[in-house]
Amino acid sequence: MKKPSAACVGSPELRDFLAGTLRGFSLKYYPSAAAFLKAPPARGLAVVEASLPDMAGRDLVAVLRGDRKTAGLLLVLVGGGPYSPAAAALSLENGADEYFSFPPDSTLFRARLLNLLGRAAPGARLPEKPAEYSFGALRISPEARAASVGGERVRLTALEFDLLLYFLRNQGRVASRTVLLEQVWKLGTEAGTRSVDKRIEALRCKLGRFGSKIRTVFGLGYIFKL
Repeated sequence: MKKPSAACVGSPELRDFLAGTLRGFSLKYYPSAAAFLKAPPARGLAVVEASLPDMAGRDLVAVLRGDRKTAGLLLVLVGGGPYSPAAAALSLENGADEYFSFPPDSTLFRARLLNLLGRAAPGARLPEKPAEYSFGALRISPEARAASVGGERVRLTALEFDLLLYFLRNQGRVASRTVLLEQVWKLGTEAGTRSVDKRIEALRCKLGRFGSKIRTVFGLGYIFKL
């Protein structure tokens, strides 16, 4: 029977922990994000440390999740220091399947990882991104970068369209302002969270009755629900 595979991206301490906890796994070690990105596996499990020498672990997770070749990876992010709900939420929003502080309880860690692997359907194909999103009178074409309501074009700026597209592709998931800045603005927090609020307010106005579908989640961020 073939051993399950796991990749460790991070410090020697994380590697040693995984070697002892994931007995029976075929474990490969990568000391940095760059080393892992040279030839990342398309499937399997990757345990990523939050602090890497060349980039943040959650940014690596977002890159892997956004690439169709690696989007099927099971990604577990491991952060240093005490467990932080905020760090866990941000990690999950960036695409991680699980988040732990280091060092995690080895028994719980192994059980959760085995549970993830058991739920992953081998050879399952990722759903194709639709050529057009349609929600009643609201239609959005990513390829043409066009949006319309009731057949009338909605004139959006490039940033507003990217923001709308992000919400469409992450329906039902809360997105914090910080995540929106990183994933849509791509400026980290340089633009400021107030910029997010202003742009969403403008987008809501332009979408008319569909604008109310972008809902504010107090203290967390925004969610798109139809």
